[in-house]
Amino acid sequence: MYSIRNIRIPLAKEYDLEFTISKKLNIPKSAFTLQRILRQAYDFRKKRSPLFVITALIDFVDEAPVHPDLEIYLPSEEPIIKKIALSNHQPMIIGMGPAGLFCALAMVEKGLKPQLFDQGDAIEQRSIAVDQFWAGSGLDCDSNVQFGEGGAGAFSDGKLTCRSKDVTIEAVFDLLIKFGAPQEIAYEALPHLGTDGIRKVIIKIREYLISCGCEFHYRHKLQDLQLQNGKIKKVVINNVTYQPEVLVLAIGNSARETFRMLHAQNVAIEAKDFAVGFRIEHQQDFIDERMYGHKRWRDIVGPATYRAVDKRSGSYTFCMCPGGFVVAASSEEKSIVTNGMSYANRANIFCNSALVTTVSKSDFGADVLGGMLFQEAIEKKAFQKGYHAPIQNALDYIRSRKSNFIESNSYRPQCYTRNIEDLFSDSINSRLKSALQNIDSSIHGFSGNGVLIAPETRTSSPIRILRSIDARSSVSSESLFAIGEGAGYAGGIISSAADGYRTGALFYV
Repeated sequence: MYSIRNIRIPLAKEYDLEFTISKKLNIPKSAFTLQRILRQAYDFRKKRSPLFVITALIDFVDEAPVHPDLEIYLPSEEPIIKKIALSNHQPMIIGMGPAGLFCALAMVEKGLKPQLFDQGDAIEQRSIAVDQFWAGSGLDCDSNVQFGEGGAGAFSDGKLTCRSKDVTIEAVFDLLIKFGAPQEIAYEALPHLGTDGIRKVIIKIREYLISCGCEFHYRHKLQDLQLQNGKIKKVVINNVTYQPEVLVLAIGNSARETFRMLHAQNVAIEAKDFAVGFRIEHQQDFIDERMYGHKRWRDIVGPATYRAVDKRSGSYTFCMCPGGFVVAASSEEKSIVTNGMSYANRANIFCNSALVTTVSKSDFGADVLGGMLFQEAIEKKAFQKGYHAPIQNALDYIRSRKSNFIESNSYRPQCYTRNIEDLFSDSINSRLKSALQNIDSSIHGFSGNGVLIAPETRTSSPIRILRSIDARSSVSSESLFAIGEGAGYAGGIISSAADGYRTGALFYV
């Protein structure tokens, strides 16, 4: 097998990939077989004549020609890690986000029947409660945008991007497709399912796991975990004591009560860097015009997205949601958290992205829980009754003045005007303002047409649960395994799912 890269085709609703490959290699179509597309991206540098840029996997009937864009395809291999034999075929997993669900999928392949616990509801009930919260009803601190089956990713754009692909990442994509995701996610440069697509996949994964003998326990909250001589002595869930052979923590990056409990029980954790800032929202038509040059390309490739990095300030855009919404993502009373979310069709008139800057111990102090406390302080400072979020025109923020009125926006439930500077330190404000001005130089009008809704604080976990590189278990206990975003080893749906899958694959009976 060979991979051929840099296949450039004019943007159109339909194209003949085999014809373009034969022309590129100067050979007839009959000389090779197209196996599949490995990657498909877009090049809009020449906005009047944008291109598909494709990498494909092909096989030759005879000897392969010589071409600089052609190379032998060598699939990646996973490092060999010692497997762990279990005497109990029902290991316990705390958390039903991507890490927990894909850990369970790997386990059932080895004959295990894990029990999954989550403090929140099944995705169907959870979705109803979240919609009611956005409509103005009270917050359920146990089941919300952050907690419950599907994790925080169930109320996002459903992005499936990853920095690199290996055997495990490919297995994750294969499983997503098996449970209803479209085939295109395997090769698109920026694949996504939307919040509605993710929820449908979650339900199918659950149905499959139950058919394999797994148990799902909703509204079951981890209260205590005690270790003794490097082993788990006991686990308390809903006031019931368990003594599991192994325990997998797939708790998500908002599990602050669990972080506090682990620290109190001397489970080794450390503070880590993360990022804070706000969502910036624009009219989607404006971004389409700036990125595509003309709105007509949207009919072929969908609404435009963007990604910007300001190296001088350590700031960057994050989780851009084309045709999406800014939503309340709080999980604690009297605190404001925002997030971006899109449906699969990305049809809203607005788009938004986080604009954040990295924070470290120099910002939040040396305490192991300092980053978490730093997040909490910002979120509480932003609160207004009804979970209304502060809003400000981006230029007003740069000029340190409160906006006079609430601009049209997508945030649910509602917004209130405030100088967002009040939420952050001078250093953070300086970095974010610098980033806005620098991005504006490449996306003209970015600040002038942008509306800020704050705060964005849950970009990644503020702590890392330390684990052994070789065994993947906690350095505090060989029977405790921490995975996914909450453990500090992933960022996003795919990396979390892959981290869970790798850990689940360790066990067998």
